[in-house]
Amino acid sequence: MQTTEDSTSDVAITSTEAARLLGVSVSTAQLWMESGVLESWKTPGGHRRARRSAVLSLLNKISTALSDEQAALHSSGDGALFPIPDNEAQRLCALEETGLLAHPDPAFDRITRLANQLLGTPIALITLLSADHQHFKSKQGVEICETPRSWAFCSHVIMQDELFMVTDAKEDARFKNNPLVVAAPYIRFYAGIPLVHDGFSLGTLCVIDREPRLLRAIERQALQDLAAVATDLMALRVRDHRQA
Repeated sequence: MQTTEDSTSDVAITSTEAARLLGVSVSTAQLWMESGVLESWKTPGGHRRARRSAVLSLLNKISTALSDEQAALHSSGDGALFPIPDNEAQRLCALEETGLLAHPDPAFDRITRLANQLLGTPIALITLLSADHQHFKSKQGVEICETPRSWAFCSHVIMQDELFMVTDAKEDARFKNNPLVVAAPYIRFYAGIPLVHDGFSLGTLCVIDREPRLLRAIERQALQDLAAVATDLMALRVRDHRQA
């Protein structure tokens, strides 16, 4: 006979309860639910609910991912695992002073739309990397506005000065268990270029596909040219912010 504990072990739980099980903030748990990383549904009253089994399954995936990536990534000092530039403190101060995080800017959307059109990708982003989050200054093909920084492929991009490309994330030990790979938007291909202002990589222009692929030389050049346009636009916005 099934015990009471067995019959109630897969109950529907709230985002607060899910956050407690996962060891994350409530806002992060809500983000995972909204983005589809954590399977959930809305009640008639508009509240998100998830099965306890789905939460435990995600917790297992995250634990596996952290174990696999431990050797490749280093700690930021507060327990978050992702690559950290040597000048991170100065980079974060520079980002804050730009004012770029303050509000959306439709002018950047022209760049991401062109990136999708020229490279034939379903997703293009202009990102800014704060201490704990990846913020989407512009987005095409996704609904969410940010992710935890520990999920961000872009964290790897700002560690270098050139194009960073992942041809198949499912075959890459650094990313195969990433929540953005194992769940929506199901990243397989990624290519990003750092956006540098005053000597600091503040974020990236990147394109994403749900199928493995490799950029041709002409596509690489197109992405580099668009990144240069994005960098110039950032400089204009920073100048306007400082003069305001």
